[in-house]
Amino acid sequence: MKVNIFLACISTLLALLLAYWAFSIAQGQENDIVCGVCSTLCFAGTLVPLLGISHESGRIGVNLQVLSAVFFVIFVISHFCFASFGVKMPYYVIVNGILLLAYIVILHGIIKEADA
Repeated sequence: MKVNIFLACISTLLALLLAYWAFSIAQGQENDIVCGVCSTLCFAGTLVPLLGISHESGRIGVNLQVLSAVFFVIFVISHFCFASFGVKMPYYVIVNGILLLAYIVILHGIIKEADA
């Protein structure tokens, strides 16, 4: 795997901007800061592998990008729905925690299979 520092930085900045947008939608509601912080983590966690990381194998690279893109879209929908309809802390943490862990497990499986 090869990390493109410039694209990784751009991905992180884009994640921060999207998280600020989610925070501004949830602003004034209970747990709006948690929404902003968790949005940053989830968006950056999917955007950096999507845009900032490449792999020597074309197949593995495409799998990583498709997986990251799918989970990025799922996170965007989830975070903006929670921000719009109100951040209920237990549901927010459980739903997004399960999604993030599922993403990490699948990502780890793809990378581990590529190294084997």
